[in-house]
Amino acid sequence: MARNNLFLRSTLFITAFGLLINLAVATRALSYYGFPGWEKGALGLELSLKAAQKQEKPLILYFHIDPSTWNDRMNDEYLAKYDVNEFLENILKVHINPDEGDAESALAAEYGVTQYPAFFVFIPSFNTKPERIHPFSQKDKDMTTEEFINKIKENIVYEYNNKASECVEKKDYETALKYLEISLNYDPNVAYTYYAIGTVYNLLAAEKNDAGFLKKAEERYIKALKIDPNHEASGEALKKVQKEMQKMKGK
Repeated sequence: MARNNLFLRSTLFITAFGLLINLAVATRALSYYGFPGWEKGALGLELSLKAAQKQEKPLILYFHIDPSTWNDRMNDEYLAKYDVNEFLENILKVHINPDEGDAESALAAEYGVTQYPAFFVFIPSFNTKPERIHPFSQKDKDMTTEEFINKIKENIVYEYNNKASECVEKKDYETALKYLEISLNYDPNVAYTYYAIGTVYNLLAAEKNDAGFLKKAEERYIKALKIDPNHEASGEALKKVQKEMQKMKGK
């Protein structure tokens, strides 16, 4: 009977140990490779580029090699985190291992990747250079996941706002507003974006002699100042647009 109990305890221990090992492996696998929504390799990039260009959406491109201490850190400390995954959920993204084929190796060379991992963000339809985001630092502290997310947001917002600026130069105000509104989808807490929207409405008011656009401009300047009370450009623009609204009321 004692032997049977000993055998039973040993069997349970081995089974439990095996489950722990399997759980650890599964957790590690889910830290990156098990995430849904990532396209893979050269074919995945081809499909994602087409979608990104057609929809004028941002694209994340992640080059990695295995095994690699830095790659593992990138996966575990950033890409595996809930807040990072939540932000990236609706963004097109592709992971590429150059060791998996000639096409993948050629892509690494094309994007100038010499060190791994390499994490890029860009909007392909705007024909701008992919921006590399490297969360590890040799001098200061590594980025937190929040800082990593904010850096991605910063690059995406800059691209849309810059495209809007190009449209304003062409006096294509409606398209400029479209890009600025898209920008807010990725980060609704950028004072400059609201200031830019206000400026476009201000230009539309002058072009169409419509006080309704001045009201919209006023609302956006006020929103910008709520986000950043020290945003001087918004403060000055708000004073001017309110004076103009008073003049129009007096007519």
